[in-house]
Amino acid sequence: MSVPVVKVRPVMYPLRRSIPFLALLAMAAACTAVAFASSPLPRILSCGGKPLLRPGGLVVLSCADAGSELRSTHWLSWTATSATGTTDFGLNLCTPTCVQSSMTFFPNSHVHLTGVVKTTLGPLFSRAVITYTLHGKKQTFVAYPPTRPL
Repeated sequence: MSVPVVKVRPVMYPLRRSIPFLALLAMAAACTAVAFASSPLPRILSCGGKPLLRPGGLVVLSCADAGSELRSTHWLSWTATSATGTTDFGLNLCTPTCVQSSMTFFPNSHVHLTGVVKTTLGPLFSRAVITYTLHGKKQTFVAYPPTRPL
């Protein structure tokens, strides 16, 4: 008595049809990575002249006596067109004069960076809008960070 022979298809057969799809998916991922690498995220230029990406430390926005700065910033988003976060905003209120006054800090202020410009240092934000509270009232301060080393 002979035992019938059953032919079984290899388990790899469905995978062979998937290989072109997987190769296409890998190429798409590689192209996306190259696109992101070739277009860096914008930075903010501090008065020190160094372009900064998501800075958490000190960023001096205004370099003169009537200074303004960001400290301890926690960035909620940072994209190719804008950045937002919360910060301890420092502002010289110039009372009685800018030279005689020191920095006053407003914790939990909101910062919004926009106005990306292309520079020799790469893309830089050219506008910072800070919303802070002074004497119980919301205030808005607009700064124009440098877009070239000073």
